[in-house]
Amino acid sequence: MKKLTTFLFIFVFAGSMAFAQNSAETEQIGNDNNATVTQVGSNDAYLLQGSGFVFYPAADEDGTAEGNTAEIDQNGDFTAYIGQGINEGTSINSEAFITQSGSNGFADIFQGVLGTAENVIANISQNGSGNTGSIRQSQVGSAVHVDASISQNGSGNRTSVLQGFGGNSSSIDNSATINQQGDNNRSTTILQGSNVAAAGPGSGAGTAEGNTGTIIQNGSSNGTNGDGVRINQGINGGSAFNNTGYILQDGDFNNAIVNQGVGNNMLSENSEASIYQYSDNNVASINQNGHNSTSTVTQN
Repeated sequence: MKKLTTFLFIFVFAGSMAFAQNSAETEQIGNDNNATVTQVGSNDAYLLQGSGFVFYPAADEDGTAEGNTAEIDQNGDFTAYIGQGINEGTSINSEAFITQSGSNGFADIFQGVLGTAENVIANISQNGSGNTGSIRQSQVGSAVHVDASISQNGSGNRTSVLQGFGGNSSSIDNSATINQQGDNNRSTTILQGSNVAAAGPGSGAGTAEGNTGTIIQNGSSNGTNGDGVRINQGINGGSAFNNTGYILQDGDFNNAIVNQGVGNNMLSENSEASIYQYSDNNVASINQNGHNSTSTVTQN
């Protein structure tokens, strides 16, 4: 039997506009669950499926979630968390979606952290400036056949996709895509099979095999501040095999980096890296260590 949990918050104001501040929380343990949050105003939303959420102390159970769907839709000032298969949990055939319209907000999706993520999908869409979007799949665990995508329309945004990172976790046959429309975006990052102790949560090595990382940006001065625009596949003690990294930037003063098999005690083979930059004053860097890899840089 499929269970359905829906939280719907709609506020309609006559005359002058005013928005309430609300908080929605739900935790589901089991299979074939569906949770939806819709909010307008200044709001926080937490959807937890399949296990305890290590960054949210109110949820402390472990469990398994299969065939779950979680959706958050927010308009205004917002914070959103979705956790599926967290804290020694398992997430299989599950989907997570966050859609936000507004500025200076935050969205985070966790799947298979301290556990396993298999055949899962995560998507974040943000329309506005100064927002942060993050997807983390398999932190100190295993991610297999997972897909993550983030789209941001606005300036001064931050975003990252982390797959198979920390504590000898693995990222196999996965896809990560970031699409940004706007200027001055910072810390645009895809990490697959990487030690990210200096760049985010997690520590130790990871394995990346058969992954694809794609970053597309339309705007100027992206990556010139913060940590840059980068794809890291198998770095700092991890291993990378048969991966593809692709960055396309259309605008001025952009900076792009692809690292494959870079760092101490690395194993890397059969990877491809491409950077395409259009317009003026751009910087591109590709670093590869290992055998049978190819690289392409096009600047026009």
